[in-house]
Amino acid sequence: MSEETLMPQLYDLLIRGGRVLDPAAGRDGRYDVALAGGRVARVAPDIPPESAQEVVDARGLLVVPGLVDLHTHIYWGASALAVDPWALAPRSGVTTWVDAGTAGAVAFPGFRRYVAEAVPVHVLAFLNISSQGILDITLAGECDDLRWCDLERALAAVEAHRDLIVGIKVRASRNAVQVAGAEPLRIAREAADAAGVPLMVHIGQPPPTLGEILPLLRAGDILTHVYRGPAASILTREGRVRPDVLEARARGVLMDVGHGVGSLDFRVAQRALEQGFLPDSISTDLHLLNVRGPVYDLVTTLSKFWDLGLSLEQVIAAATTGPARALGREGSLGTLQEGARGDVTLLAVEEGEFTFRDAVGQERVGERRLVARGMAVAGRWIPPEEVCS
Repeated sequence: MSEETLMPQLYDLLIRGGRVLDPAAGRDGRYDVALAGGRVARVAPDIPPESAQEVVDARGLLVVPGLVDLHTHIYWGASALAVDPWALAPRSGVTTWVDAGTAGAVAFPGFRRYVAEAVPVHVLAFLNISSQGILDITLAGECDDLRWCDLERALAAVEAHRDLIVGIKVRASRNAVQVAGAEPLRIAREAADAAGVPLMVHIGQPPPTLGEILPLLRAGDILTHVYRGPAASILTREGRVRPDVLEARARGVLMDVGHGVGSLDFRVAQRALEQGFLPDSISTDLHLLNVRGPVYDLVTTLSKFWDLGLSLEQVIAAATTGPARALGREGSLGTLQEGARGDVTLLAVEEGEFTFRDAVGQERVGERRLVARGMAVAGRWIPPEEVCS
């Protein structure tokens, strides 16, 4: 009997032969990735395949930390806006789905039981400051009646679900607040401060204006939809990034894409990127109104920013280390360093002619795109064709 036959199986899963790109670890090269007990156990060249119970051949593929989508709406069945994350996860390569305020305090126990604890992917959430959350965007805004912005109820929900709730979310735009103006934002600010968590703020058609929003944001808070068009644009009329936006970034406010159905304008993004104003995180704002276009999924959104001029490493960082930082989970999420969650995404680079659309109907033709080719979640291998029954 050979020594190879006698070798103990130390690992649950071994991903072999791919190009490992891990911005957090500064690693870019051909390595094998071994997972055990739901964690990254080892990253090294030529780990013996006999040491693992299951082996995945990643030759010709990118092997990156499990992708994190910082802005999604996944309370499927409770919100008319939400999508089912498990039906989409394998094709998207997203291992961590962060719901951006679909659930408020009233319905959060249901979100926990029927989404976070029910799907085989990793789920976290921002709690909507409105106790009703986002039920149906065709109805009145969730914050137009300030009775729904219940501070005490929000704080109780955070305390009851601290393992899942990573921050407070408020949609600070006319369709959400109606005549309430900036008051829901101020209540959300108070809730985030009292709970000791970040605040994620959606911007859009005022009220409130971007000038009212920015002074209330602090280090670690997240401004989402930063590359949207004229309403709440981060650009001046001359096409420069606004000074107050630059000041917000300088004091530690994080800038998130949040593509969505109306929040990515290629012209705004291109001008901002040319001035060095890069996103801290690239997210989709994925929901029922954009999942069939123009957003589709996170890998498509990443491909758009690759085409806009970001490097491959910058694109991957904005879907791994960037959101991990926003979530306060650096070292655990968004990296393949030993001891991190055993979340891995395999990507192929396809070459050809691909049409990319933004949220306002503009098109760009790119020569390459990223496509998901499987993923591991907490050490479990999930091929791209797998979906829930």
